[in-house]
Amino acid sequence: MRSDISSGKDSRAGGVAGILLAAGASRRFGRPKPLLDWKGIPFVRVLAEKALRAGLSPVVVVTGAYAEDVEAALQGIPVRLARNDAWDAGQSTSVRTGILSLREAAPRAALFLLADQPQIPVALLRKFLREYERSGAAVLASRVGTRWGNPVLFDSSLFPKLLALRGDVGGRVLFEAFPPHPVFWEDESILLDADTPEEYEKMKDLW
Repeated sequence: MRSDISSGKDSRAGGVAGILLAAGASRRFGRPKPLLDWKGIPFVRVLAEKALRAGLSPVVVVTGAYAEDVEAALQGIPVRLARNDAWDAGQSTSVRTGILSLREAAPRAALFLLADQPQIPVALLRKFLREYERSGAAVLASRVGTRWGNPVLFDSSLFPKLLALRGDVGGRVLFEAFPPHPVFWEDESILLDADTPEEYEKMKDLW
């Protein structure tokens, strides 16, 4: 059952926030993935603009290893910047940084996006919002056939569990205890990410 993070408020108050994780060092790739080119625009800016167009509010971008360069790529668009100085301790630190940055906004839920997936369509983000309202589920994740993908949405009732994560893990470790509601999508391209230069070249074929 969903619950608002502020007691005494109508459960329908607040919106769904977007948290874009862009703090990692991209060691496997060899250069910062949030700044890779996607049709002439950095990955991180493409995703932030899509999150805004989809109606996520607020949109928080968590920066870290390349904070200054990533933040510069976002100039001129209305996103919140949350710098994770402990980024080298693993993804959980970015999850916590994003959640903590939302305390004043008090959203009902947060949709997590990864900075190496600029191909994620606005239509999928909007479908998440519809499915969240319709299903009442505490966790929603994209699904193509039998495969789970990103993004993933967590209701605010699970924020304390996300804040308790430690090490190089993300919210998916909660899937066993809180099985996600599937947000089905037919296009397998949403399962791609730019972990290596070879995968990046494959992604560019989508252009």
